[in-house]
Amino acid sequence: MDRERLARLSIFSAVARAGGFRAAARVLRLSPSAVSHAVAELEAALGVRLFNRSTRSLALTEEGQRFLQDTQ
Repeated sequence: MDRERLARLSIFSAVARAGGFRAAARVLRLSPSAVSHAVAELEAALGVRLFNRSTRSLALTEEGQRFLQDTQ
């Protein structure tokens, strides 16, 4: 597994644990934009949506829940 993909997996896990991009960004000391882009790149590489996003909420999709379980 390459380093970029490993970093994206770590960011995905942080977002899931923190419950949001901004909270994960603070923990990871990254910008919210960088966190969002990393998750979007992971989703594109996997070909599935991992989070349902709205302006006020963030929730794992079923695929996201399975992926989180599989990667821990």
